[in-house]
Amino acid sequence: MTDVSWIGATLASARPQAVAALLRYFRDLDVAEEAFQDACLRALKNWPQHGPPRDPAAWLIMVGRNTAIDAVRRKRKQEPLPEEEAISDLEDAETALADQIDDSHYRDDILRLLFICCHPDLPAVQQIALALRLVSGLTVKEIAHAFLVSESAMEQRITRAKRRVSQADVPFEAPGAVERSERLGAVAAVIYLIFNEGYSASGGLALVRAPLCEEAIRLARLLLSLFRAEPEIMGLAALLLLQYARAPAR
Repeated sequence: MTDVSWIGATLASARPQAVAALLRYFRDLDVAEEAFQDACLRALKNWPQHGPPRDPAAWLIMVGRNTAIDAVRRKRKQEPLPEEEAISDLEDAETALADQIDDSHYRDDILRLLFICCHPDLPAVQQIALALRLVSGLTVKEIAHAFLVSESAMEQRITRAKRRVSQADVPFEAPGAVERSERLGAVAAVIYLIFNEGYSASGGLALVRAPLCEEAIRLARLLLSLFRAEPEIMGLAALLLLQYARAPAR
């Protein structure tokens, strides 16, 4: 394939599912992000030759998990690893396995990650900034624009949030019913900011970034399925749907 412009958009779209699932596997923010980046590098090498897998997120999850496990083994020197040339590309069998991973295995991981990022040990501003970075994949510049602060200030906030999560030993588990209710406001705020960044994009040529809008709407609907009688969530979902319906007229 000669035109590879589709790869960037595909990786961005798959990022939330992949990072959330990798975080569930490894329970470490830095390991999950590094594993995802390694998987992206493999995709940039593999996909132009073989085309995208049927489920890019599943492919990235599998490759990211394998490379992270290899890295741990290398550090601990538990067993010798094959030469890099032997593992640089996915074999046909591995690609087929990635294609077979069911979406149901990680469909709720994004919502779980949102609630984890909104842990009460973190200040509200750090909760939202961390979730926007990890869940939606917004750049530091885009998040800074959403908060009306400088890029360097936002970089520091996100770094502090990650450090605090690590030091506080925040559990990477789905919260119970009471904890979900306590964090509901912060999660709703994150979803709204994701939609707002898509509806009034702070970067790029497009006035509206449809994938972000649609991701926010999907998250709002998922949240509504957990809190069916919550007026705040019902109102949020209705607002996002109404605003997005007006997007073509802009």
